[in-house]
Amino acid sequence: MLTVFIYFMIFVGVTAALYQVYEVNYNINFANDLKLSNADKERLSELSHKALLAKQTGGSADFDQAVAHTFGPQMNPHMALLAFTEEKAGTYAIPLLRRRGQLDVSGELRVRHLSFCKTRLPTWDARVLMISLVIVNSMLAQFLGGMSIYTLLYPFSSAAFTWLNEPPVLMLLTFVLIAISHGIFRLDMYLHDLYQIGKLARLTSADNRHLHSQKA
Repeated sequence: MLTVFIYFMIFVGVTAALYQVYEVNYNINFANDLKLSNADKERLSELSHKALLAKQTGGSADFDQAVAHTFGPQMNPHMALLAFTEEKAGTYAIPLLRRRGQLDVSGELRVRHLSFCKTRLPTWDARVLMISLVIVNSMLAQFLGGMSIYTLLYPFSSAAFTWLNEPPVLMLLTFVLIAISHGIFRLDMYLHDLYQIGKLARLTSADNRHLHSQKA
């Protein structure tokens, strides 16, 4: 009975690992806004509406006040305006809201990873690497699941591979891979948000330089 349970759990683990690839793709492309709290969803709606009015009328007092209330008085209102008038909220506005508590907007925009660790925003998007690692983990889980069946008929005799003959070991490794994939996905969401905010900051700087050159 225990053996049947172990093989069932291996099957569940392999299925979960396959599902993670779909889940990562879905969360990235369709459910990014679901990662916001209800309060931040309300802030997103309010700021997007006021940003649109500010862009249409040229009067930004209400928007600037809302930005200062949400991000602090030192937040660059022009950067916020670019974020909340972008057609897709997931490009800049959602990452900005989701990570606002970790942003240091005094002076050069930086991010606080921990209370004692503050860095510049990343300039390299690691998303392709992260998704690739999730896919690799899913393939490894499938391999372990296949080995659990293969070794029933053809067990390994080499000392280096005898662990492949042990279904409990394969089950544990499968769930370790699932946990690692989940951690990779969470890290990807975090790093990608920071990358998008850094991209927004660079876009704001370029826009400001363009405005200054026009005035000159």
